Amino acid sequence: MAHRAPRRPSAPIEEAIGFVGFFGVAFLVVTVVCEVTGRPALGWALTLLACVLAVALLDRWRVRVVRRTEAWAQPSSPEPAVRTAPGPRTGVGVELPGTADVPHGVDG
Repeated sequence: MAHRAPRRPSAPIEEAIGFVGFFGVAFLVVTVVCEVTGRPALGWALTLLACVLAVALLDRWRVRVVRRTEAWAQPSSPEPAVRTAPGPRTGVGVELPGTADVPHGVDG
């Protein structure tokens, strides 16, 4: 069985935004076609307005969920910084013996 990564708390909201947003684009196309061809477009435009409002509300909800989960992820008390050993040197910035008093860089 494949291992699955845990889902973000905002994933279902983002899926809903995509679903409603798809239909919003579809209603936009239908509204524009109705306007261009002279058919009544008020119902389509109101439906498009409802989709736009739904996406805006879902986005605000997603922002609230993300902020709440970030607040939970923050530690309540600051922990002391953990010092780690430096990794292997790459040769950049290595000081050779006997060259400590030689100026470095372009400015000298």
